[in-house]
Amino acid sequence: MNTHINHHLALRRGARTLLACTALALAAGCAATGPATRQPAPAAAAAAAPAWSVTAQAVDLPAGVYQGAYSARSQRLYVASATGRPPVKESRLLAIDPAGPRVVGSIVPAPQASRTDGQVQAVYGLTVDDARSQIWTTNTRSGSVAVYRQSDLSLVKQFPDDVTPHARDVLVDAGHDRAYVSSPASNVIHVFDSATLQPLPGITLTGAGEAPKPMSLALDAGHQRLYAVSLNTAEVFVIDTASGRQIARHTVPGAQGASGIAVDVQAQRIYVTAQKSGNLTVLDARDGRVLQQLPTGAGALNVAFDPVHRLAYVANRGAGTVTVVDEHGAIQAQVDTGSAPNHITLDPQGNAWVLVKKSKNDPRGDRLVRIEAHR
Repeated sequence: MNTHINHHLALRRGARTLLACTALALAAGCAATGPATRQPAPAAAAAAAPAWSVTAQAVDLPAGVYQGAYSARSQRLYVASATGRPPVKESRLLAIDPAGPRVVGSIVPAPQASRTDGQVQAVYGLTVDDARSQIWTTNTRSGSVAVYRQSDLSLVKQFPDDVTPHARDVLVDAGHDRAYVSSPASNVIHVFDSATLQPLPGITLTGAGEAPKPMSLALDAGHQRLYAVSLNTAEVFVIDTASGRQIARHTVPGAQGASGIAVDVQAQRIYVTAQKSGNLTVLDARDGRVLQQLPTGAGALNVAFDPVHRLAYVANRGAGTVTVVDEHGAIQAQVDTGSAPNHITLDPQGNAWVLVKKSKNDPRGDRLVRIEAHR
């Protein structure tokens, strides 16, 4: 059944319950992950009957989904999408009512003024600034950043091209009026004033050897800490948001192609996912000590931590699954999302919203999967 919405977009309601496996089955499914099981790290928690079960519901989305963010203020989920290689002419910023879920707003970004081939300022990374009812997006292809209004998706400001080469993730620290943008094309976290919408001096990351390539970002506003994970050096960088300086660096042994990061602000733990090794590593945020490492699945790209149920969700892009891990490191479920789960965002109720990109052999298109945990 098709539900037609504004801007001629449709969400084909494909509600379905996905798998929540037993711990024994999960252990068997993860045992063949390869290098992750052989890296020196504390052993994973012993298999036990899962304390949690999950249900999942999927709906189709327009092609090219990348990242999403939930706004508690507007009670909307915002999603960035873009398709194709340069010149990229197809991109959308979507507003989704999670109650449906259904798309309630959509815009196509403006053309990139510096080009004459029709490329638009395609949106890839995304976060919300609820203090100002705004959305920050990264324009990876143009090395730019743009700010939109949550209410009608109108453009507030488009920053100049190459202000942040290969801009990837963006986070807003409302308490310090700062927006942080990662760039795996450099070893710099780019900084913007989220009140005046002006660029500020960046934060140069210093690693143990070669220059790091920062990927995902995580914010602990209460402890005034920003965390960045490096793709090529398997390091976590700790930034004091009060001073804007790097104050620590933690090595993540056994992580190859580290890309995702999340923080449990209550227990002071850092969660790092790595694509090539297909694993999740848990660190003590206070000293960088490795607490645990466990295989989750091929292409472990991103991770999100739910403080409501105290669960971590890992998007295994290569495996086409999302692994649900409790605060003790025990795998609770392996959710078969199909295709390539790319990004996970959470709402205030602790529901995980997974953006899934279509793979070549998948008959379905891109989709949004809502995962809900139950005792």
